[in-house]
Amino acid sequence: MLIRKAQKTETDCGLVFTLSNDPVVRSNSFNTDRIEYSSHVQWYETVVSDINILFFLVFDGDDFVGQIRFNRKTQQAGECVISLSIVEQFRGKGLALDFMELGIKELKENWSEIKKIVAEVKAENSASNRLFKAAGFMQIMAGTVNVYKMDFK
Repeated sequence: MLIRKAQKTETDCGLVFTLSNDPVVRSNSFNTDRIEYSSHVQWYETVVSDINILFFLVFDGDDFVGQIRFNRKTQQAGECVISLSIVEQFRGKGLALDFMELGIKELKENWSEIKKIVAEVKAENSASNRLFKAAGFMQIMAGTVNVYKMDFK
């Protein structure tokens, strides 16, 4: 798998738009409403340009595998929130852990000041809950939303 920063191109925007409207991705998101393309384009351009967001796309050869984002919490120095989603054809193939590790490696290379990653996952999203536990995140809160954290030096 190869990882690269999301670019301000119609192609990258389109890949993320299609993935974002995947029924499984929508059901596991905090906002489950279908996304309109014009709103997505506006959101995408903002996110790709934001200095407090690292946004990566992952590929297997020419095939788009998914996206991973890190949002630096400016009010809490050294902390960021992780978000990721994987294209349907790559789900259930055991790639998610490698996918996440690629993203975290890039995070460390780009933002060396980050010492904690936080994830918020719906309780019913069993795949993501398993993933964060397998990746070494510690669950710090349980409920309708589970909160995980990973500390590192």
